[in-house]
Amino acid sequence: MRAAVLAAALALAVLAGGCSSGGDEHRAPRPGATRPISGSATDTRAITRAFDTIHSRYRREILGGCMGAIAGDAHAVKCYGRIARGSRRRPMPQTLFQIGSITKTFTATLLALRVHQGAVRLSDPIGRYISAVAGGAILPRSITLLDMADHYSGLPRSTPLANALALHSVNEYFSAAARCVATPGCTVGRPGGQYLYSNFAYGILGQALGRRDGYSPSSYSAWEKDNEAAITRPLGMSSTHSGFRWRGLAPARFDAMRARATMDGSRREPTPLFFPPGPYADPAGGLYSSSIDMLTWLSFSMGLSGTPALSAARSLLYDTPSLTRPRDDPSDPTRRIGLGWRLDVTGGGRSKATCVYKNGESRGFAAQIAFLKGRRLGAFVMLNTVPQNPVVATITSRLINSLASTAPARRAGVRRADGLDLCPSA
Repeated sequence: MRAAVLAAALALAVLAGGCSSGGDEHRAPRPGATRPISGSATDTRAITRAFDTIHSRYRREILGGCMGAIAGDAHAVKCYGRIARGSRRRPMPQTLFQIGSITKTFTATLLALRVHQGAVRLSDPIGRYISAVAGGAILPRSITLLDMADHYSGLPRSTPLANALALHSVNEYFSAAARCVATPGCTVGRPGGQYLYSNFAYGILGQALGRRDGYSPSSYSAWEKDNEAAITRPLGMSSTHSGFRWRGLAPARFDAMRARATMDGSRREPTPLFFPPGPYADPAGGLYSSSIDMLTWLSFSMGLSGTPALSAARSLLYDTPSLTRPRDDPSDPTRRIGLGWRLDVTGGGRSKATCVYKNGESRGFAAQIAFLKGRRLGAFVMLNTVPQNPVVATITSRLINSLASTAPARRAGVRRADGLDLCPSA
């Protein structure tokens, strides 16, 4: 089993050496890159056995997918199934999956970085970073950057246009927000009032940050240019791009590396292929990523790696109590929302743990990333199907539970009470 994972790592190294088109930034050293397997043979076998157990249990619900985990001082990745319906190709650690709303954790990190650098404040109104011609003056000052980042903006879940796919510019996208707040019945709540999940708010937030930071859209968005310069490139995540960026950067490589998914019983890929309306909504759910890059993202998010600037901003995401808010019941302190990340507290005493997590679904793909705050235990799952029984949250929760019983996790101080899910299963 270890030999198979190492063989995949060797294949990745060969591929990376031979597919470096797309600019010097993709040939530069990768200081944040993570190898697909690291640690003692005993510990990595324990991790991959947990993967095998979960896949064996749910293989009928999964077309293809990859799992990755960090437990103590070890980490590993393993892939299963098929890259597409009707294909015999198996996914590999370099296979690209849409990660859906996990993209929001990148946008939130970009915001946290700019806050840490003093470029913006979380109390700033979002309208300050949208031009007047695009409706920035119409947006109420009560909708702050913090409201946008933790789903308290009151903006609707989806882009409030009859045909959002007909958008031609990011200014039209911004104008949709201005028209919404000016139209009775369009918003779903008052700014700062309650948690109401909004892909639209995240799209607006990310594009506003990209424009504020001096980027202009081209074949891909201003937000993505900002995200590359500030996050993915410094972390060495050279495979994490939107579909629009991939098609301009290395279309043949993208076509060869990406998994395929279908929706609603169809045997064909959906139209549009990417998270709509792209590329404007990309900050909310537009990224593809590989298992290698997701392992890097998991390591950074857990506080185990990262550049000095990004590491300094990390605490704003989920580890600053004043920046977290209730998700459902305002009186429930165990279910909170940070900047992009959800937080659930489970157990008590030595078994008390805070699970930090984010799920994503997009165009037939499903993914989840989760870790225990302050513990060296975390995992992700990426699938080219959207399982219904169980959902991806259940699969990830049971993977975390299984990993918690491994020797590397126990040595890292992870404790799980009998029957307790360390991360939510729904």
